[in-house]
Amino acid sequence: MEAITVGVCQSRVMRQVEDIRHWLDLIDREEAPCLWVFPELFMGGFDYPRKDRCVEMNLEVREIIADFARQTGNILAGTFWEEKGGRIYNSFELFPPDGEKASPYQKLHLFKPGKENLHFNPGRHAPQCFQWQGIRIGFGICHDLRYPELFLHQHWFEPDLFIITAQWPMARVEHWQALLKARAIENQCYVLGCNGVGASELGHLAGHSCLITSWGRISFSLSNEVGMKKSGLQAEVILTDRRGFDSRRSDFFHVDYAGAGSKD
Repeated sequence: MEAITVGVCQSRVMRQVEDIRHWLDLIDREEAPCLWVFPELFMGGFDYPRKDRCVEMNLEVREIIADFARQTGNILAGTFWEEKGGRIYNSFELFPPDGEKASPYQKLHLFKPGKENLHFNPGRHAPQCFQWQGIRIGFGICHDLRYPELFLHQHWFEPDLFIITAQWPMARVEHWQALLKARAIENQCYVLGCNGVGASELGHLAGHSCLITSWGRISFSLSNEVGMKKSGLQAEVILTDRRGFDSRRSDFFHVDYAGAGSKD
């Protein structure tokens, strides 16, 4: 894994296309290119009554972000309203400098209490590996964080980093923090969590975006205010943790857990 820098743009839900310009200006002032992640559905949020407008805005913003990535060398990521084949998805997309947009994942675990399942279709496959500058990246979107099997399933490509983008409410901020750390420890890789802040259709968003190491240590974190933060990934951190023991694989994967420990 090469040395790269990753960061978060912890923003409020943006309601107008021009709102993205402010963030791109801030990114452009940084000293060197970076992988920047925005919150889940940062453009439009879960504004179901205006879903057609959300789809339209997201198309426009994707073009703006793609152009920016090509011009500056940054790679930008987040989830978007995506209409495909007459269906609407909550889709994670990355925009690298080479102009080749990557769409590695459409959200599988839709949040029923927020009526997401009534307006979005679940994805058709588990996250696909995205590789950039020598690092292997896996994904999860908000409610996915509660399903460890989704992350364990991605072990086949041995991810160095999981990116989790969310609109996680303040009412359950302790869950956000605990689950991010758990996913990092059990998968022995970095976890970058980017959450929104401020008012939303799902309640007041908690923020607390962060980068967590494979040992469960916090490399950086934000509070519940709008802001940006970044940090370098260190390959030696992951390698050291995995040399001690490798908990990503189990001798019991092919055992019938239901029958384990039973007496003949």
